Amino acid sequence: MIIVLLILATFVFAGAMIFARAGRTRVLTTLISGLIIAGGLGALILNDNYHWGMHQVTQTQIQDLAPLQSKRAALRVQQLGTGSERVIAYRVASATKASRTVAATTTTTTTKLTTGAPAQVQIRTTTWQFKNHWARVLFSLGNTKTKVVARQYLFTIPKTWQVLTVRS
Repeated sequence: MIIVLLILATFVFAGAMIFARAGRTRVLTTLISGLIIAGGLGALILNDNYHWGMHQVTQTQIQDLAPLQSKRAALRVQQLGTGSERVIAYRVASATKASRTVAATTTTTTTKLTTGAPAQVQIRTTTWQFKNHWARVLFSLGNTKTKVVARQYLFTIPKTWQVLTVRS
């Protein structure tokens, strides 16, 4: 919406400068359209750099874990590249698929392993969301996907389960 407003204000500004006669109407039209252009560009810059009109929302999802292949294997960790990157394979108890993977290679994704009674994974995802409908109309540009700020996987596994490390 703000892009459309900028385009219209630019056409009005150019049209007033080219076709309007010198006088109060021309000055007022160019002043108002120039302020709309400057304000719109400033709002776009603030939204892009400082997430103006947005706030962070954190959602937490807890899923029960099931052993991967044997009764004792809870997680499979495979190191990638230099060792600071890894892929963690796990299986959710209610899922029909064999495993899910977490690629802990990005700076926004963190994983933590703890020992505890229920075998579960807690996935905490923090995303940027628009504060209100007006901010969504102005800045969304048809993009409905939200930007992920951080994602944390907290694995809680019993002491009887093992974490298998696969060397490549």
